[in-house]
This record gives sequence, structure tokens and C-alpha cells, in this order.
Amino acid sequence: MGFEGSVGVLAPFVGGTYYGRLVAGTVAAAAARGRGLIALQTLDAGADMVVYGGTPSFEAPVAWDHIGGFVVFADAVQPAYLRRLAGAGKPVVLVGHTVAGLQRPVVLPDNGNGMRAAVTHLIREHGCTRLAFTGYLEASDIRERYDAYLGVLREHGLTPGPLLPATSNIEGGITWTAKDLLRDGKPDALVAATDRNAIGAQRMLAAAGLTCPGDYLLTGFDNIDEAAFIRPELASAGQPLDAMSRLAVDMLVRELDGERVPPVEHRLPTRFVPRTSCGCTAFAERLPELPIADPLARLAHRLAGVVVFGAGVDPEATAAIVARAFEASSVVPAAEALNDLLATSPAQETLRVICRAVQEYAAAVSADPRRVQDIVLFLGRSYNRRQLGDQLHLRSLISVNYDLSMALLHRRDADPRDPAWLALTPATAGSIALRDRAGELIRTAGWRRHHDGPPIPPGPTPVEAFPPVELVGAARPGEAVFVVRAKVKDSDRGWLALVDEVENRVDDGRELVNQCAALLTVALDLREQEAKLLWAAQSDRLTGLPNRSSFTAALPAVLGRPGAVLFLDLDGFKRVNDTLGHHAGDELLVRVAGRIKQCLREGDLAARFGGDEFVVLLSDSVPGPEQDRIVERLRTAISAPYRLGGRTARVGVSIGVADCATGAGVEQLLRDADTAMYRVKAAARRRARPLPIR
Repeated sequence: MGFEGSVGVLAPFVGGTYYGRLVAGTVAAAAARGRGLIALQTLDAGADMVVYGGTPSFEAPVAWDHIGGFVVFADAVQPAYLRRLAGAGKPVVLVGHTVAGLQRPVVLPDNGNGMRAAVTHLIREHGCTRLAFTGYLEASDIRERYDAYLGVLREHGLTPGPLLPATSNIEGGITWTAKDLLRDGKPDALVAATDRNAIGAQRMLAAAGLTCPGDYLLTGFDNIDEAAFIRPELASAGQPLDAMSRLAVDMLVRELDGERVPPVEHRLPTRFVPRTSCGCTAFAERLPELPIADPLARLAHRLAGVVVFGAGVDPEATAAIVARAFEASSVVPAAEALNDLLATSPAQETLRVICRAVQEYAAAVSADPRRVQDIVLFLGRSYNRRQLGDQLHLRSLISVNYDLSMALLHRRDADPRDPAWLALTPATAGSIALRDRAGELIRTAGWRRHHDGPPIPPGPTPVEAFPPVELVGAARPGEAVFVVRAKVKDSDRGWLALVDEVENRVDDGRELVNQCAALLTVALDLREQEAKLLWAAQSDRLTGLPNRSSFTAALPAVLGRPGAVLFLDLDGFKRVNDTLGHHAGDELLVRVAGRIKQCLREGDLAARFGGDEFVVLLSDSVPGPEQDRIVERLRTAISAPYRLGGRTARVGVSIGVADCATGAGVEQLLRDADTAMYRVKAAARRRARPLPIR
């Protein structure tokens, strides 16, 4: 089965309240067109959340063997990567940004539309004449919002207020101070290019003693979830994220099917949502007045105001269902239709507007108040169930993160290289490709929650073929394949791929797949560090042989069994050390260690005991000719000349032997071998001459 026609998504993050909603739209759209989806995160697992204006250096052709074309979100890759895709014959649809010189279809939010609505609202509804602006103008979408702000001021004959540049699009990008805002007098309002800039500015100004909306009015952009819950509630312009991603997938699939798609921009409308921060302090108590006399038309207009563009819900048809329900004996069809509308934008303010609009309509047509109450209760319970579901989901994520951290970092009862630890997560399949010492990717055996498909085999893999086709085929309806680089700071381990649903109820960069890739990297780092520490604790740093404690720990297993301990002490080493220097002496010890290892059999153990002393454990060895031959082989090898720093040196060796089968304990066995060595050394001194150094 081939997967060359899958839809690919390139995004800085593949989950979260912003990118996750975009990805969720692509997953739904791809499924509707019968296509699988592979979402590639272009930021490392351990990357900071600040990505605006600085596209990541993502160069790997991940999953190119499976993907027919790509939907590319803003700040995902550099233009050079897009040109490589074009060269490989893979069509691209851009979302949220344009690229100079690249003629491709583009889907954009109408940044100007939302910003114009916000600034116009401040001027017309609240009488603002001096409006400041803050935003990260290096980003193209922020520049569009700023230009729209200037345009509205020109239309009303107003002079722009202070321009307060931000260094990023998040809270930390607000580096200016209250003094900067007030330098030329207090402005009536502050227009922020993003909600997170607005939140950062509001916090900073509150610390300086300025309150919103008392001292200044404030608007943001993006309508993130927090906007409706912070105090004061943040007025903002929302983007039709779902409609943007669905349109992008639709155009991409049409091109993959052979249709010519014009390389033009498609701008989808944004919607301004007034709240307390812009001065609409009564927005929660009453709806704004409308110059519409017909109750049904007014209801349809109210409902249209909360429907997200492209949501597929017809507010006029919904209003008609409500009208018929009030005329009939049951309000269930009306409650269900309104609940479908609420689901398109499940926010507290959406619920409020729907309920107020229904109450307004019922009053206008003198409907039974009990039916209104039934609808409001139905919608309230539905909203509360959804909120409870979100709370339980987030609670579950906390538990999953705890279990993963304990398994991978604390208890160490899971092998990071085996993706079976993904069973602790909601994922349904996973695969890991790790770099070997040569930098090649080696895929470990994969994991599947459901055994209804082919196993995911291990083996070498080019990055173009990762994730494997067996994993790509494991995705079920509503699921996608997510791929994240297992890299935290300078530690680059490879790639993690898993099959799961999109996570869009946490902050960008905090989704579970990103957490899994980060934990995988850290767990591998910890185990590598532990292995190095263990090696250092059990090994001689100079020669690389096991050290005294490591050798001693191995002896209890051979006590009372066939085997022998050899104690080796070099003869003439001090003279080499004194004549040629300590560096040459160290080199000599390394050479001796190498010759000892070459003389031993498989299963034998050599160690450096200390100084110029070495020990050897001969396994399954009994006194006799074979053991004598090993001892003589060691003596001959060690006594052969050494070339050290241009000079030739020789050392001898005295070797004592102790039999493991005598039943002696560890310390006694070592003393016996040491005593035997000194007997050999004493006998050698009586007949030996000093070894020459030339």
C-alpha cells in the first residue's frame, strides 16, 4: 500500500491553541478528501515558544517519500526549503504568510479587516482620539495590522499616537515601559497587534499603577482562549483558523488530483469581539442595539455575529428553526440547532450572545418564557459538559506527563529507545529513529496499541522514509501522524513519530507529542551520562581497563570454581618513568594494557590494580600446561620492546598466580596472588640485569 499522496503540514508546533487549531482543520479536511496527514514540527522539542519573525533552520526532507504536497504555516521553514520542495515537484499552499518570488496559492486572515473594526470601534463607540500601537513590526502580518491602524486614523483625521515596538508576539515582547507610553501625554487607548502583546502590556502598566479600562482602553488580536477569561476581558479580533486550514487543504488536494490551482491570495474575514478592555463594560449584561425591526431578522443577525467564518452553520436557518420551535410544542430542535452553533465557537461569550438573542426574540413575539428557560438550560448544561470535558482532559494530560516523567526519568523502568512507553499516552502507534555514531538513522522496533495491522519493523532508514509506511497506515479517522525532532539544545537524538489526535487545548509547544520528544531526548541523555559515570567508576581512566573495585566485584562469582587470579607487576617501569618522563610512562602503561588484552581468551578479565600493577582473572582455568602457556604469553608480550617518543624501552613483568578453586575469600585470593608475584620478583632480581633504554 502506498502513501505517496498524503498531505504534509509544516508548522513550528503541531499542537496548541493556535497551531493546534490550524492542524486540526487540516486533519479534518484531509480526511474528508480521503487523504492521510503527516504533521511535521519544524522546531526542536526543546525550543522556546518565541518563533515569530525568525523561521527555524529546518532542512531535513522528513517523510518526503510519503507526502504528495505540503500546507506550510507561517514561521515554519525558510524560503530555501520551499524552493527545494518546488524542485522535488511537491506543491505547496502557504497559510498565514507570503514568500517573495514564490508563486503559490496563499490563505491569509484579513488582518486589515479585524484591525479596522477594532480601531473604528474605539473611535466611534468610545470617542478615542489618541491611540497608541504596539507590535512586532518585523512580522508581515503585524505590519498589515499596523498599516490598517494607520489607515483608520487617516480616515478620521487623527494623528497616530506613540508607536511602541515589541520584540516578539508574546508577553515577553513588551520591553517598553509606562514612561514610553506617557511620554507625550496619556493616550486614550492602546492597540496591540496580538493578544499576548496586549496581556503583557496590561500587566506591565498595571504594575506601574495604570488600570484598564479606567486609565486607558485596550484591544488585542487573535482572540485566544485567555482573552475571554482574564480580567478585564480582552477585546480582540479572531481569525478563522479552521476555515483557513480547510481551504488550504482543499486547494492542495485539488492540485494533487491534477487540477490547476491559481497562485493567488485568498483572504478570509476576521471578526472583532468587543469586551470590557475596550470600554464595553456592560457587554455581559446586554446586547448592543440593532436598527432591525423584524424579530426573526434581528435574531439571525445576532447569531451570525458569533458564527466563525467557514464553520458550515447557517445562522438564518438556525433562526428559522428557533422560530418554528416557539410555534410548535417542542423546543428540542431549536436547542439542538443552537447547540450546533455554539460548538463552532464554544466560548462563554458565544453562549451569552445566543441566550440573550433567544430571550430578545421570545420577548418580541410573546413566546412562553418556560420554553426560553428550557433552551437556556439545555445550552448551559451542554456548555458545562464541554467545560468539564476540557478539565478532565487537562487533568488526564497532567497524569500522563507525570507517568512519563516517572517512567523515563525517575524509575527508569522504560527503555527510551523502545516506543512501548507511548502506551502511557493516548497515542495509538509510535516509531523512533535514532542517530548512531556515524550519524545514520536507525529505526527501533515500533509500537502499536491495536494489533490490527502489520508490525513496525526496526532497521536503518533514510529521513525521507521516516516515519515508516506501517506507522503512516496505522492512523485512524480523526488521527494524524505527528513527527517531532528529538532535540533539546545541543543534544540531537533523531526523530519521534506517533499517531494521535490533535492536541489543541494547551499552549503552543506544550502539546503531548512535543513533551514526549523532549522527554525521549532527556532520558537518552541521562542514560548516556549514567553509563559514562558507571564506566568512570568501574574503569581506569588511563588504560580503559576495569579498575580495582570493578575487578574485585567480579571475584565472588568465581570463588571455589575453576579459575585463577594473576597478579602482574612491571619490572623496570620506574626507570622508564624517570628517564623518559611521566608522559612516556603513561603511554607505556596504555601499551601494556593493550598487550595484556591481546593475550587473553574470551571470558577472561584484565584490570589495572594501581600504579604499574595489573590483575587478570582466567575463567575455567586449572593449574597445568594451558595456564602456564597463558602466563608465558603474557610475559613474552609485555617484555617485548616499546617505541616511546622516538626511543626504545623495555620492561619486564613478574606474574603471581592464585587458584580460585581453593575456597579462599576475595581478599585472601588477592593476597595469595600478590605473595606469589613477590616470590617471582625476588627470584628474578637475583639473576636479572637492568633493561636498557635506547
